[in-house]
Amino acid sequence: MRLRQIEVFRAVMLTGTVSEAARLLHVSQPVVTRVLQHAEASLGFRLFDRQRGRLQPTPEAVALYGDVERLYGEIERVRRVSESLRHKGAGRLRVAATPSLANPLLVPAVRRFCARHPETQVQVLTHHTNEIVAALLANQIDVGFAFSPPLHEAITSQPVATGRMLLAVPREQPLPAGRRGVVPIRKVMERPFIGYDDDSSLGLLVRQTLARHALEPHSTLEVQTYSLALALVDAGLGLTLLDQYTALSANPDHVTLHDVQPELGFEIQMLRASHRGASSLVDDMHAQFTAAAGALAATLDDRLAASLVHFDPPGR
Repeated sequence: MRLRQIEVFRAVMLTGTVSEAARLLHVSQPVVTRVLQHAEASLGFRLFDRQRGRLQPTPEAVALYGDVERLYGEIERVRRVSESLRHKGAGRLRVAATPSLANPLLVPAVRRFCARHPETQVQVLTHHTNEIVAALLANQIDVGFAFSPPLHEAITSQPVATGRMLLAVPREQPLPAGRRGVVPIRKVMERPFIGYDDDSSLGLLVRQTLARHALEPHSTLEVQTYSLALALVDAGLGLTLLDQYTALSANPDHVTLHDVQPELGFEIQMLRASHRGASSLVDDMHAQFTAAAGALAATLDDRLAASLVHFDPPGR
């Protein structure tokens, strides 16, 4: 089907009559009738049957309509972007982040970005790291943000923020008082621990650190995202190790945060395809994401509980 035929077919599906379709498209009724006839001739089957003055779609038309509607949505997206470029020079930005970065950092970054570029079409997605890489390579997104992603020859990565892991504990289940404010991690592991069943860099960091210290936590709950782990802590179902940005989004009335020593650090990196240059929109999203991370990190000291958790307490 030609683009004009798709447009007319959709209009008739929406309105049910040639006259209403013509009014919707701002053309004459003979034009609609002629385009429909040409479409049916090229397809080799009828699209509509006339019943009581209305055009009833055939089963073939109903089967075709779903794909036509999806295609029309993409056409409308292209039209909006081209209009934006023609009139305001704004354009479009497609950005993705891992689920745990979405709420604490991507949302405020997008809010800052949209305030600066109100006419830009912004598509916001959440993907796991490997999905971000695949989407960049397939030109489905322009930029992505992830924790310490693996190296890829076709992907350019740039650090945008750093952080460290914190222990999140239900407020109604406080840690025992430690000597000089230090709580040995072994005492913590006697409690229900929410583990990670994923292959992300932070999930591996947690599992490898526990294994290196010969720690086997009592874990009956496993999750794949840090945001879900935090929700379980909030519900009083256990404690866990979280990246500081997810941890800082916790409700302080329900969750206390404890520093961990030695520090378990990580990086957040911005990713883009190496074969496509960074646009001014990508550069500004980078700046706004960095600013959002800095603003949230500045609240860390005020949120930390007095006692810290140590993997190798002094004088053990």
